[in-house]
Amino acid sequence: MSKTEGQNEAIRLAVAKLANADLSARAENLGFTFSDAGTVLIRAFGSECAVNLKNFDIVNQKTGQPVKPDLKIIILHYLMFEEKFSETEKLISFRELPGGRFYLEPYKSRSVNILISRIKNDAVLLKKNLSRFEWRETCPGDVGAVIHAIGKIHVTLVYYCGDEEMPPSADLLYDSSIGKVFNTEDVTVIASLLCRGLL
Repeated sequence: MSKTEGQNEAIRLAVAKLANADLSARAENLGFTFSDAGTVLIRAFGSECAVNLKNFDIVNQKTGQPVKPDLKIIILHYLMFEEKFSETEKLISFRELPGGRFYLEPYKSRSVNILISRIKNDAVLLKKNLSRFEWRETCPGDVGAVIHAIGKIHVTLVYYCGDEEMPPSADLLYDSSIGKVFNTEDVTVIASLLCRGLL
C-alpha cells in the first residue's frame, strides 16, 4: 500500500467512526468550538481549521484551502477521542511510547533531524520561526519551548546549539497523556508537522 493509499484509508476509517458521533459533547473536553450547526473550529499547528461535519472535509479557515492529508488525519483522530482528557504534567520522550524504541530512528529522520539540519546553531532563527505557533519559553535547552499542537495537546521542544566538541541536538517531549489520544505513528506525524513548520 502506497503512502497516499494508506492516508486515504486512515481518513476513511476515521470519518466512518465520526459519522454518528456527538461532537458537541466533546467540544469542551477537547478544546474546540462550533461556528455553526455544521462546522467545528479547531486550532491546530498555528492555524484555525474548519471541519465540515457533513463530509468531514477540513480547510484552513484563513486561506480556505484544504489541509494536507497528514494534518487531516491528526485532526480526525483527535476528534475521535471520547474519554475525559487531562494532562498528567509528566513529560515523556518518543522512545517511551509503545514501539517508540523500535521506531526511534525513522521518527527522528522525519522530525528533529530535519530541524537540526536546517537550524544548526541559529537559535535566533529558531525563535523567529517559533512565532508561527503559539508557544512559551521553558527550560532546559538553548531554546526551550512549549508549543501548542492541536486542541489541548502541547509539545515541548528542547534544542541545544552545538560547539567545537558537540553537534547541535534536539528532542521533543510529550505529556504522557498523548498516548491515550494518539498512536505512535500519529505522534510521529505531529513531530513532523511541528519540525517542518519550524524550518
